Amino acid sequence: MKKLGYARVSTSEQVLDLQLDALRQAGCDDIYTDTVSGVQAHKPNWEKLLAYARKGDTVVIWRLDRLGRSTKHLIEVVEDLSRRGLHLISLQDPIDTTSPGGQLVFQIFCALAEHERNVLVQRTRAGLQAARARGRQGGRPPGLAPRYQKIAPAVKELYEAGQQSTRQLMDYFHIGSRRTLYKILRFAGCQINEKSTVPTAKAVDKALP
Repeated sequence: MKKLGYARVSTSEQVLDLQLDALRQAGCDDIYTDTVSGVQAHKPNWEKLLAYARKGDTVVIWRLDRLGRSTKHLIEVVEDLSRRGLHLISLQDPIDTTSPGGQLVFQIFCALAEHERNVLVQRTRAGLQAARARGRQGGRPPGLAPRYQKIAPAVKELYEAGQQSTRQLMDYFHIGSRRTLYKILRFAGCQINEKSTVPTAKAVDKALP
């Protein structure tokens, strides 16, 4: 099984020497480094390490804050390592999951992650129930997708010209349903009657521009 080292600094002005020396002294077979802020979710070489690592390998870091940008994120990273069957050693923290005591730490991290998910689910459900009790429904608020907002003026212009059928408008603008068409027209300030058929095309055979 291999020891895979990981080091990270936030800016190009910072140096990795301290971390690299410690990782080499710890006997790492390969070392991956990133120069990226801890608040950035995408760390390319960390992702390469995970892609290369195999079950039973050990990830070695200088300190826990090299992995996570927050406590919640750190818990998620440690849980991900556990799912992959990878060990973790933090040289500056009392964490070494190759030992029985370290395995206990892993289990505690995973339990905290599960607890965080359960709390979030409970809060969401409670919020939805409170909203329903006040006559409001949860979920995505009504609105119109940005793509439809952009084409609304053109849809309104052709609709009011009365030269295209409903189906032609929907096909031309790739609108999936009449309900969405009506929403687009209302957004554009067009008066429509959804219960009646959209005005029959005056010249159905006239091609759209």
